[in-house]
Amino acid sequence: MTALRTARDVYAKGTPGEVCIAHNRLVKSIEMAMALYVEFGSEATPAMVDRLTEDDFKRAARTAGVNPPNSEATREQVRLLLKVFVALGTAGDSAAETYKVLFAAPARNKSGLVAFYLPSA
Repeated sequence: MTALRTARDVYAKGTPGEVCIAHNRLVKSIEMAMALYVEFGSEATPAMVDRLTEDDFKRAARTAGVNPPNSEATREQVRLLLKVFVALGTAGDSAAETYKVLFAAPARNKSGLVAFYLPSA
């Protein structure tokens, strides 16, 4: 069971469907990426993340208590988040080290989009 709230619990009735789908995809992706991060621990690397199989996704979904992803968009989002978790988990305690790891090898999905972790003020 997910600890994060689904779109139904967050948005008002009548919210556009695409907003709710994006929200729920993100919730599922966060939960699954965390399940994979916990499972693989220090063995997780960006290269390993790129080799995740359908069985890995199904196992992570089961562990997270969500339905397995049925779209490549969701699987790509899980991979992207897992890469961020790996970078944050291997960068040590220093914020500077975390930024160095993340910006040295930004996460890029198959569409070529790049995601960066940006600190808040």
